[in-house]
Amino acid sequence: MGNGGLKKISNRMRKGSLTLERAVLIAVVAAALIAMSVYIKRAISGRFRDAADSFGFGRQYEPGVTR
Repeated sequence: MGNGGLKKISNRMRKGSLTLERAVLIAVVAAALIAMSVYIKRAISGRFRDAADSFGFGRQYEPGVTR
């Protein structure tokens, strides 16, 4: 086995490690986005609630009481 065989193994290992690194990076980014989605949803719903409260001056609709 000469140097040519080692170069092939080295190239395969390098390609495999790059693929593994990319897969791990994608998994970490996806996990971070999934974890952040809860906070983003809460922030958006909070903004909508603040906007709705400004229209109603903080009062909620009660049948027969509010108009």
